[in-house]
Amino acid sequence: MTQPRPTTRPVEPGHVEIVPVPHLPEVTAGDDLVALLAPALRTAGLRDGDVVCVSTKIVSKSLGLTVEPADRDAAIERAAVRTVARRLHTLRVTSIVEIPSGPVMAAAGVDGSNAPGGPLLLPEDPDACARALREGLVAALGVELGVLLTDTSSRVWRVGVGDVALGAAGVASLQDLRGEADDTGRTLHVTVRDLADELAAAADLVKGKASRVPVAIVRGVAGAVVADPRDEVPAARLARTGGDDWFRRPSLESVWQSLGLALEDEPVARMSPEPDDERIDRALAVAALPRRGAAPLAARAERTAPDRIDVRPTSPGTAALLDAATLGERVRTALAAEEIAVPLPPLHVRIHEETA
Repeated sequence: MTQPRPTTRPVEPGHVEIVPVPHLPEVTAGDDLVALLAPALRTAGLRDGDVVCVSTKIVSKSLGLTVEPADRDAAIERAAVRTVARRLHTLRVTSIVEIPSGPVMAAAGVDGSNAPGGPLLLPEDPDACARALREGLVAALGVELGVLLTDTSSRVWRVGVGDVALGAAGVASLQDLRGEADDTGRTLHVTVRDLADELAAAADLVKGKASRVPVAIVRGVAGAVVADPRDEVPAARLARTGGDDWFRRPSLESVWQSLGLALEDEPVARMSPEPDDERIDRALAVAALPRRGAAPLAARAERTAPDRIDVRPTSPGTAALLDAATLGERVRTALAAEEIAVPLPPLHVRIHEETA
């Protein structure tokens, strides 16, 4: 038997409320999230049309997705569909990878904060977890609601982090506004609103890692909760990966891969800006690395002046001279990769016939 819904003040048109759901117990492996959340949501005054935003971390805790700290890096590697980049932050290498559900995330979303049992993995199918949680809450509370599983993520070309939707159920995650008119009467042609991420970010204003509030209700957003399941948009559709990835190239890593470097042989660029000399030295090191299954080149490249790199064979003969030419082209390519984001000072690469 469902509990009667409390009567609360209606939200004014055009106004949005964000309601924290505090005083939840610590979630442990095997816990029933519906049983834990339903009483607190009832007390918070949950009503039809509300979107319940749940930190994915407590879902991971309930599923027991904990790894030993020493196994963290291996767990990230196992969770990665592909490695997009690796960056050195202070003394730790962070892998930015695509995860099975679609998003590209630092460390595959593996997180050790507020995880006393050890780092937590993300669920492999956050949308399925959101659907199961929504169905349980609807049955327990008798309220038509939407559920988002949220997690903190950085954003391309923006500084800082914010919460995004990793899982969605009962939510119009994408709102297609194409064909509608703006307030001047001009027709919108490209606008598709990412409502799920907007709701997740709004909920994070009253949640947070330090406040022990992993759940919030967002209320008053027209059209957020769908009446027809066919209008539901899973969060997996929010990830612009695969064929929809506009920015799969260019990157340092993509050039290194095209030069034949194995992942374990690639250097790791720093997250912070790097001096020109450091980037030039890295390009020379990348060019000189032997390719898997191939003998080292009989040639050497060195920076002999601030604006010059000399490449010479290390032994006499035509084969070594060809190696020097090959190394010279690798140097030029590696330098070009370093200039993808920030230009380098002018450098002249000269190939010499005489031995080094």
